[in-house]
Amino acid sequence: MASACTASAFVVQPQQTAFLPATCVSSSTSLSMGLFDFFSEDARKEREARKQREIEEQEALQREIQERRRNPEAMEEYEAKVKVRRNLRMAGRDDAADAVKVFSTDTPKEE
Repeated sequence: MASACTASAFVVQPQQTAFLPATCVSSSTSLSMGLFDFFSEDARKEREARKQREIEEQEALQREIQERRRNPEAMEEYEAKVKVRRNLRMAGRDDAADAVKVFSTDTPKEE
């Protein structure tokens, strides 16, 4: 009786409807897949754009630093602001120190 059993009796046949390609399913809304959205073309483009914006911001800040170092008056102004901010921090006036605008990207903190 053991010879009547064939190898094909133990093979699991997948159902065709369970693995439909995404092109066969049409939907008017985008389906969010959570973790798998990371691999989508739109997500990749958005990550690249965000990375490029960050690089451009860092380069602009670096140019500002280099220009300030080349200009003695701008460097003196920067050092004076830093000194004021440090003195305020050492006096325990952190809120006033936060209000000192040292860099062009600094924004006053409002609470």
